[in-house]
Amino acid sequence: MSQEQTKSEAKSCPFNPYAPGFDVNPYPAFKELRTHAPISYWDQGHGWIVTRYEDVVTALRDNNRFSPNPADWEFASTLGRAARFPEMEEISSSSLLVLSDADHARVRRLVSPAFTPRAVEWLRPQIQAIVDELLDAAAAKGTVNVVNDIADPIPARAMGSLLKIPKEREVPFQRFTEAVIKSLSPIMLPPEEVEAVRKDMREGLVLLRETIEERRRDPKENDILTTLIQTEEQGDKLSTAELLSLVGALIVGGFETTVHLIGFTMSNILRRPELFAQLKAEPELIKNTLEEVLRHDNFGKLGLTRYSREDVELGGVKIKKGQRLFLMTNSAMHDEAAFPDPETFDVRRNTTATVSFGNGMHFCLGVHLARLEGRITVGTLLERFPDMKLVKPPAFGSHPSLRKLETLEVQLLARS
Repeated sequence: MSQEQTKSEAKSCPFNPYAPGFDVNPYPAFKELRTHAPISYWDQGHGWIVTRYEDVVTALRDNNRFSPNPADWEFASTLGRAARFPEMEEISSSSLLVLSDADHARVRRLVSPAFTPRAVEWLRPQIQAIVDELLDAAAAKGTVNVVNDIADPIPARAMGSLLKIPKEREVPFQRFTEAVIKSLSPIMLPPEEVEAVRKDMREGLVLLRETIEERRRDPKENDILTTLIQTEEQGDKLSTAELLSLVGALIVGGFETTVHLIGFTMSNILRRPELFAQLKAEPELIKNTLEEVLRHDNFGKLGLTRYSREDVELGGVKIKKGQRLFLMTNSAMHDEAAFPDPETFDVRRNTTATVSFGNGMHFCLGVHLARLEGRITVGTLLERFPDMKLVKPPAFGSHPSLRKLETLEVQLLARS
């Protein structure tokens, strides 16, 4: 595609995130786009593919011209809600993504203190206990799928600990978290599962409302839900709808993200013997390793979505009001203009410029919790099983928006 074409109504790009081999290694395709068509229209996705770091960051930071609210999409009324669950609409009705700028700033200001690194650090003992229990069971099996047996249960159980969900409600809460995730990709659900998902979501919403009301009557110490309920600034507090949407956002943003952060990190460590040896010698590098995995081998497939609030020009391309942009953060973090030698996995790299958790006012609220879960899980795995081995290459499954690591089969060899 010529430079002249990209400045107008560009032809649809040949982007195909569902092509064979894309999940294993999407980066050659992204490099081709960055080089020849950095912003190009993708007919299948009804939106623009944005691949260069500068353009991605510009759109993420410019909330005046680019909105994260799906209601601002030109096809919202015809395509946007066709397959949505009504229960999901309730959860997202007061989401940070759909609130007006003023309301977003108000809610973000009220909730941010509860999600600082220091604020989530008190969860370390609970997360460690969850990981230890899962690894005890894994050790008894000997050979495990790290994704299903270890990574997958952690976010729901950590979220239950975060919200201090009572023991007798843990199982329905975990079903609720799984239902929320399934509802994000309704097209992938077998018809016979739809009603079960809706039932779990309805029951989960009742559970959360009851928990919120109980916490209003009986506040708890070191409890994030109590903190959010009691947070007040000049008489302003969070409503029940805002609290429900916040919990929903934490589940959506933190569930698969955490599972894949753990899975992809372990995959990279086990496929790189020199890295494995380095981490055993310098375990303090685990933190850097997680960040470099997020940059170098990001599990996103379609990046972050924005919608143009007005007719704009981005990177020399005219974007019409209401059009959708797929901001390919995975491609941006392989952009030579932002990261020297981007194809090299460098555990000592300065990753402060990465956009794996977004950028600007919509930077991921639960980022510190996800990082804490990742560090504890990976660190404990390496400590307890320093001789573990990959049984066979990782296998990927079908997913509309993620490079879904489905199987990471590992033989665990405990320290003698």
